[in-house]
Amino acid sequence: MSWQLLTVISVLGLSVSILLQRVLLHKHKTDPVAYSALFQAITAAIIAVFAVANGFSLAGIDGVWLISIVCIVLYGFGTVIYAKTLQYVEASAFSVLFATHAVWVMALGILLFHEHITTLQILGTGLIFSSVIFLIKNIRTLSLDKGTAYGLLTGLIYGGAVTSWAYVGREIDTLSWAAFSFAGSALVSFMVKPSSSSKILPMLKGVILPKMLLLGLFYGIGSVAMLFAYKYGSLTLVSPLRQTGIVVTTLLALFFLKSERNRISRKLIAAAVCFVGIVLIIV
Repeated sequence: MSWQLLTVISVLGLSVSILLQRVLLHKHKTDPVAYSALFQAITAAIIAVFAVANGFSLAGIDGVWLISIVCIVLYGFGTVIYAKTLQYVEASAFSVLFATHAVWVMALGILLFHEHITTLQILGTGLIFSSVIFLIKNIRTLSLDKGTAYGLLTGLIYGGAVTSWAYVGREIDTLSWAAFSFAGSALVSFMVKPSSSSKILPMLKGVILPKMLLLGLFYGIGSVAMLFAYKYGSLTLVSPLRQTGIVVTTLLALFFLKSERNRISRKLIAAAVCFVGIVLIIV
């Protein structure tokens, strides 16, 4: 399977997962830490089934153990921030804020993998960050609200997490690493606030559990597809191309989530400007 097709699968899987996460965190008011730990544990379990079926192996991880630890810690902590962001920010706006992580992935790709940057990529980077302006509620003062600040912080953390995840995924068995890293990140998320363990049980009942399982499936498919795409493609191409999910997520959110149908023109402009920035990075 080509890295281009894997990227498409990743975009669709992760776009749907953002909508599900918004519903779980905003509508059902789940605890961010408890949710992050359980969500990653479920995703790890789903991926582990396929990893074991294909011969689970972490051979070679001793050569990248430090980066592996950094990755797991960043994802574990970053997922909690990710969850808190989705409590404050609508899915349609979150997709633009989260897209800023592509810039950090590109920058780290240049540093770690000696990939090159062009003038158009620099211009595209400027457009991506400028698109955030359209999402700021108090646009006259350009002051960041809590949700926007959390979103930009999420992009920064995930930039490092995705890059280190992709780096390790190139060195060892991809499925095994995906399952192992999700399990490790779940533990790190739990350690952020162990007292949240009492809030996990309510998520295993009623209408929340089926949504958590569905989320784990979509996020697992999207994440594994992304990891394989990074393994076979260039970071500076795959990461920006994945950001077509900005438009996909925005449109899906506006169509399926009635509560998201506000400031529609600003959201669409932000998504369009961000998308143009992504295109400039790709070409």
